[in-house]
Amino acid sequence: MDYKKSGVDIVAADQLIERAFGKNADGNEQNQESLQRQDELKSKILSRPGDYASVFALNEDQAIALCCDGVGTKLYWTIQGFGSARQLAQDLIAMNVNDLLCVGARPTLFLDYMAFSSSELMKKNGLFENFLRELQSVSAEIGQLLVGGETAQMADLYRDKDFDVAGFSLGVMNKNDLITGEDLKEGDQLWAWESSGPHSNGYSWLRKIYDPEKDEAFIRQELMNPTRLYVKEFDVLRSFLAGKSNVKAAFHMTGSGFLNLLRKQPEGREIGFEIDADLLLAREAQWVSNLKERSQSQSAELYRSFNMGYGFAVVLDPVFSQASSSELRKMGLVNIGKATAEKSIRFEGQQSFQL
Repeated sequence: MDYKKSGVDIVAADQLIERAFGKNADGNEQNQESLQRQDELKSKILSRPGDYASVFALNEDQAIALCCDGVGTKLYWTIQGFGSARQLAQDLIAMNVNDLLCVGARPTLFLDYMAFSSSELMKKNGLFENFLRELQSVSAEIGQLLVGGETAQMADLYRDKDFDVAGFSLGVMNKNDLITGEDLKEGDQLWAWESSGPHSNGYSWLRKIYDPEKDEAFIRQELMNPTRLYVKEFDVLRSFLAGKSNVKAAFHMTGSGFLNLLRKQPEGREIGFEIDADLLLAREAQWVSNLKERSQSQSAELYRSFNMGYGFAVVLDPVFSQASSSELRKMGLVNIGKATAEKSIRFEGQQSFQL
């Protein structure tokens, strides 16, 4: 069993997006005025395909970043009673706002979307009412405002207890704060914050590995932990770096696991990373050790599917990293690798492999 056999083909999804955005999406029936308007809007886009959020310039100094995401099939275990409204709310917000951080934006406004089978399900156990309250609470904790959303009752599409949620996040930023990855170079240091679990990715595979009846305690204690919010940690890091150095790249370790580290490529150059496999093994989280044993899968397949204990990574200048290593570690960051001049992810140590 692997991620693809469990029903999720990451490569196919990436290829679909590349094909769609590689073609002219303007259409043949648009008039000259609408085409000109499209060109004007496109000229204000500061982000590139592969970025975690879309960035749009408002004026000479300011920009906004936009992104959307859900929590995937982790919802199945929530529906079965293994997760709470609070956990679901934090998962949804974290999957969005952590993406905004990767382009340098500060989460500001949030919208939610809920779809379910009937109003009876909406009222049952107060799940959705509590969910909305928790969305407001989690948003307040990170200085973000829940401004609205949408609910949809679709009995023909969602059956019994089934429902889905999605979130839409907007961040405001100065254009000078945009993180582009253009300054990435060989030798740059890769630092990462640990995750709180698998976060909200890989659950189509996890649900094939773990049995809700036999593994209930492990699912509740290890796999249903909500996605860690990195907003405050990132604020502290940016404040510490101010006037000293910059975040060269930032990565939310979501679907595709460590392959996320290849999403930022400088124009005309290739950058990859060499990961300290021995360090990762020495600091291995309990859920990661258990997953390796239970899945019986090769390390490469696991690392291209799960965050494997590290939920958010940043790339910093090597000289600054060495001089400030003590302060960076106090912030909870772990130096897990370095940049290379080859577009690949290599794990070097006693058990070396490549993604």
